[in-house]
Order: sequence, then structure tokens, then C-alpha cells
Amino acid sequence: MIGLSKTTADTTGDIVIYESKDSQIKELSARISRTATLDGGCVITHYGAQDSDRTFRVRVNLNETDSETLKNIFEGSTIIYCSTEIGFFSGAISKFKDNNGEIDLTFLVKEKLST
Repeated sequence: MIGLSKTTADTTGDIVIYESKDSQIKELSARISRTATLDGGCVITHYGAQDSDRTFRVRVNLNETDSETLKNIFEGSTIIYCSTEIGFFSGAISKFKDNNGEIDLTFLVKEKLST
């Protein structure tokens, strides 16, 4: 279950969705760079993993009303809140695709606000 809402009070600016099993919420990537060296090798630098490196990829089936609500949040809000089983985050929806109620969206995490 995922809750999405605008950061300001708005009765039409929130929705709870039940994501499909192929959604990616728990994935975390690290800040790693790889630089080639003159001897043919490389140097790998690991800067750690932060919540702001997370990208949630969510798939969900919605009715027309809920799809429109989610689209309005996407179009009308720069930063939104996202509540998941792993925490409460602020961030932005970078991609919204509606294929007759089959929704694919990408949420870029800005920061984790609570656990």
C-alpha cells in the first residue's frame, strides 16, 4: 500500500494505491563512480547509499476517477509526500503513464522524513 499526497491541504490531492508485485519500492542504489586508469585498470569510489538515491517504480491498476486524481497530483505538484511500508518520503513523480487504467509511475525520493 502506498499513499501519495500534495504537501498542502487539499481534499482532492491524496490517494492510497495498492501496488502490483512487480513494483520496485525497496531497491536502493549507491553513489559509486568508476574511473579508468592509464594502466588499464580502474578506480572505484564508493560514496555510500542515501535515501535520496532511491527511485520507486510503481505499477498499479486504477479506475478512471483514481487515475485522474493521480494524474492531477503529478501535473499540479512539484514536491509530494509518499508513504510506503519502508517509510515516509518527500519527492517528485518524474513519470506518469496511463494505459487504460494500468498505471506506471516513477517517484524520485528527495528525502526520508520518517521511518
